[in-house]
Amino acid sequence: MSQPRRTIEHLLKQGILPLEHANDAALHLQVYPSRRSWLFFFDKTLLIIGAIALVLSLVFFIAYNWLHMGKMGKFALVEGALVVTIALYVALSFRRRFQLIRQLLLLIASVITGSLLALFGQVYQTGADTWQLFFGWAVLIIPWVIIAHFPALWLLWLGLINACLTLYLPLTNIQFSDDSLQSVFYVATLALVNLVALYFWLMSFDDRRPAASKFSGYITDKRISSTNVIGHSNTNPSLHWSTYVVGLLSTIFMTYLAIVTVFDSVNIWAILLSVTVWLGWCGFIYWQFRQHRVDLLMLTYLSFSIIVVVMFWLGKWLLDGFDAGGFLILSLVLIGLSSTAVIWLRHVSQLDNEHQTGTINKGADHE
Repeated sequence: MSQPRRTIEHLLKQGILPLEHANDAALHLQVYPSRRSWLFFFDKTLLIIGAIALVLSLVFFIAYNWLHMGKMGKFALVEGALVVTIALYVALSFRRRFQLIRQLLLLIASVITGSLLALFGQVYQTGADTWQLFFGWAVLIIPWVIIAHFPALWLLWLGLINACLTLYLPLTNIQFSDDSLQSVFYVATLALVNLVALYFWLMSFDDRRPAASKFSGYITDKRISSTNVIGHSNTNPSLHWSTYVVGLLSTIFMTYLAIVTVFDSVNIWAILLSVTVWLGWCGFIYWQFRQHRVDLLMLTYLSFSIIVVVMFWLGKWLLDGFDAGGFLILSLVLIGLSSTAVIWLRHVSQLDNEHQTGTINKGADHE
């Protein structure tokens, strides 16, 4: 249950909020979306979809008419679009309104930059490795990424870094005595990069403002102040949607790191390295999203990773001969682990709700 809804229920039970005003309070505290919220959502969504469709249409237009356009025409179209985009951003920078439009313009300019680099390499057949395209792309758009402070643009930049590392690491001259260590090194590098990205994401886009703080002036009854009811709702901060995307990337790479040596030749150092890094990630996720704050989706990521790792390592020991008994045991373990994870997540959610309700009651008792 959300914090605004708990606030309204508490006020109704205490008799502070009349029943006929409950619907108005729900609208003000955004328990469910209002008509204005839906209009804002569709306006923002259609604007983003239109911007993405516009920049992709440029790429598809050149690809479709590749044989019918000369070199100068291709470069003129792409570079002209880049110049127009930057010019529009500069023109709108002198106005405080159009913040989202300015951010989308920088996102469009970043995508066009990558298209220009790919066009240059395709036209002149530079013969460069693929990772160099993503590396150059990521380096060139760094100023725009910093200026925009736009989560979608940061996700694009993080995707470029992951693509660059994925293509570059197999080409490195770092040689280990065992292939297992080499595989662990590649995956561990990607896993640690995304873990660092998750940490900085929490510092940059973590929204710690209470969900109902913007409506603190709504409740004016003398028997309870909005400061005591709503001001204590900081205990359950919300995460930005992009944080969950980065958390999912970190979960995928860390989980893959823990199971990358399952079916390889046994190397104790490779196993210890991969499992140690994965356990460190598990501890970080648990501390960050269970002790420091409560976030069920991130804890679900953790539960999923643990279940996958346990199933893979048990499968290595139980399925050597692919016998039916091994599959039966794995099925029972999977049911048990999944049930345990669901029970634990529900327990965490219940404790968090009780904590939030206790905080509201404590704020009311002070009055």
